[in-house]
Amino acid sequence: MGIPAKYSGKYFFHFTHIQDLDSIVKNGILCTNKKDELGTTHLDADSETIQERRSTMEVTCAPKGKVHDYVPCYFCSMNPMVLSLINSKNVDQQFILFFAIPIDKLIDDNVIFTDASANTGIPPSFYTDPADLENLDWKAIQSKKWRHIYKDELRRRMAEVLVKDSVPMSMIEHIVVWNEGIKKRVEETFKKNKVECPSVIYQPLNSTYHFHFTRLAISQGTSSLITGPFFLKLNYEKAIEHILEKRGSMKPKVKYLFENIEDAIPKIDGDFCLIEEMKGIFELETKNEVHSENVSDHTLQVVEKLEALKYYQNSKPKDKNVLKLSAYLHDIGKGPKSRWKDGIQPGYPDHPADAPEMLKRILVEDFKEISEYEIKKICILVTYHDLIGEIIGKGRNVQQLIDIVENEKTLEMLATLNLADVSAINRNWKNQYNDKIKDLKIEVLKKIGK
Repeated sequence: MGIPAKYSGKYFFHFTHIQDLDSIVKNGILCTNKKDELGTTHLDADSETIQERRSTMEVTCAPKGKVHDYVPCYFCSMNPMVLSLINSKNVDQQFILFFAIPIDKLIDDNVIFTDASANTGIPPSFYTDPADLENLDWKAIQSKKWRHIYKDELRRRMAEVLVKDSVPMSMIEHIVVWNEGIKKRVEETFKKNKVECPSVIYQPLNSTYHFHFTRLAISQGTSSLITGPFFLKLNYEKAIEHILEKRGSMKPKVKYLFENIEDAIPKIDGDFCLIEEMKGIFELETKNEVHSENVSDHTLQVVEKLEALKYYQNSKPKDKNVLKLSAYLHDIGKGPKSRWKDGIQPGYPDHPADAPEMLKRILVEDFKEISEYEIKKICILVTYHDLIGEIIGKGRNVQQLIDIVENEKTLEMLATLNLADVSAINRNWKNQYNDKIKDLKIEVLKKIGK
């Protein structure tokens, strides 16, 4: 019952977050039921509905039990579950580790495999005989495409290897990581626990396997497709630090675009393209399911919606100016037009993460006078303009909001700008937003002690 020759040299993979590594080194990779017994929590990519299905789904071949009695692994390396995690903006892809286990381990008595995922109401077929590898859809498993038209194709791509109870370190041949820095952290964790470390690599395992979703499609090198919470906050804080440092040390220019924010607002009202980065989004066409208008038209609608909101109207002039300038700048990360094929921007959910780098130039070079208060508020509003809406509508982690707001005023300003943005996209969303924002504010203010 050996592995058929045509599958020799293949691997299957378990992925987790680097924060779970210390526990894994100490205890091995545990199945969900074992983790629950120990009160251990690891990276969870499944919804509550999927978890419930897996907790009750029967494994029909020896050693039997429920799916949650097994550690889940996958034959595919470019894992749609990882892509879903990244798109949630709750995980930094750079911190995800892939444990590579040789396919030879399928002959072990505690290892079984399936021809599809065990995440849906339709159970997969369960196998113990390596000859049944023929029943798997290897074209789907080895595909590098990111989208699937048919759900059944996605299920087949997610064929699983299930290891009863736990995966010991001795089963793992390689750990695939993002870069050299993560490699060092992994090796240090093993060294600290006095456990022999498997081979840690950050280059492709071989020509068959690729693990990471990057921005190559939009000429951004090997940056992660989506910026996760750790690196977004880091870039936001570095942008503020850079702006304050440069403004504190730079020699005054002969001519600035604006004396201050108060001077800037009426000038931008009259000429959308005054700021270079705003010129880059002027009449930038979009092709996605959310926006029908071009980016500059949407921006103008956000400004209009903002001015109609009570919080804006009741704010002090200084805060009105900060909010309005932030509304004008909130989508600059979608530009410039030249970065996109045919000058048409597709859906690009990571555009807020591109804004801090642009704000470095704008807030240093275009304003003769701008206070530290204004700099900090503009940076947080532009970088996180979508955060509250995505917490409410897409399950983004509320801790990200707790980690960045220092007081109720900042929270209200973020909520106001986000409400203006949401209202400009779909007025029907405004009511849903208002219904949920109150409870969110209470939760956040309680956590930050304000």
